Amino acid sequence: MKMRIAIIILFALGITKGVFSQNENRWFVEKANGQIGFIDSTGKEVFLDKFDILDREFHSGLVFFQKGKQKGFLDIDGNIVFTSDNLWGHFSEDLLAFEDETGFYYLNNKGEKVINLQNIQMPKGKEVSEIFNFKDGLAMIRVKDVGFDDTDDGNSWVIFAENVNLYPGNWCYGFIDKSGNWSIEPELESATTFNDSISIVELNKETYFLTRNGDLIPVQNKNIGEYAEGFAIEYTDDGYYFVNKQGQRISDQSFQRANPFSDGMAAVQVNDKWGFIDTSGRIAIQPKYYVRSDFSEGLTAVSLESDTISNGGSFIEAFIDKNGREVIPFKRNVDYGQFKNGLTKGRRFIYSDGRYTGFYELFYINRKGEKIWSEKVKQ
Repeated sequence: MKMRIAIIILFALGITKGVFSQNENRWFVEKANGQIGFIDSTGKEVFLDKFDILDREFHSGLVFFQKGKQKGFLDIDGNIVFTSDNLWGHFSEDLLAFEDETGFYYLNNKGEKVINLQNIQMPKGKEVSEIFNFKDGLAMIRVKDVGFDDTDDGNSWVIFAENVNLYPGNWCYGFIDKSGNWSIEPELESATTFNDSISIVELNKETYFLTRNGDLIPVQNKNIGEYAEGFAIEYTDDGYYFVNKQGQRISDQSFQRANPFSDGMAAVQVNDKWGFIDTSGRIAIQPKYYVRSDFSEGLTAVSLESDTISNGGSFIEAFIDKNGREVIPFKRNVDYGQFKNGLTKGRRFIYSDGRYTGFYELFYINRKGEKIWSEKVKQ
């Protein structure tokens, strides 16, 4: 599909968000004996082992593991689904980006090659450089000049980065659909994986929001990123602003720092303290916290202190709702994560005579603050 510049958008973009689905109802745990694995929503330990690597979350019902020389994916009960020496990463939309000595592919959740990038029609003189996860039904593909080695120049750490072009005029970006055909031709100078039906791209040294239909929405400031839930962050010398999907600022207020929108709220920093704005740009929760996480399932963890355990400080954290009300009261020496499917992970650092012992209690709690699982672990 050829891209077209749209000055006025006459349609609404669908907003979709990743869902922690019922068949991925698993939470990562660590045991004092060195085993790692997952529990279910009741706190029952489903499977544990001494893995060398185990991903912290399931994606499309599978989780990556490595044990010794064996690499593969496990199902929610810990059974091996398939293995391969070349596996890495995680599934997205039931597909996994994969490369072996024969080329680039996407695998299904049985480990079968279902999209063969060797069959795609390439621009003259170009070949695939890297492939990225599917999101919103499309996957970003980077192409390069045939025979060009872009992996051995001291910059290999950015090979998998988005919105980066180390080799202008050589690297180009496009998007394929799940049939393995170009949906958006590889003509872009840089791009990001789609998020909420938008990719941030550069074309002819100009920055745009790209829609899944191929429309290009001009963005005035080149320094823009982290698009989520209909808004992106604009970075300026005056501070951080939020812009909508038409590229317009939602308010004139700038912030010291800002996080992307999550669950309809965005964390913003004013005078070194954090609060939250809603999608209108209004400050919904006054800046008075040291923020530890973003909103998820209507709650976020906030902190009254920012010092770390290692330098003698302690966390005082609570969960608040979107009105700023405490739902789970403040507690000292705890560090919380985000809620997913009604549970969140936490750590309680264990002190004795005012000194940190080097041990912490790893636990999961529900929305009432009730523990469903815990383990004392050495840090």
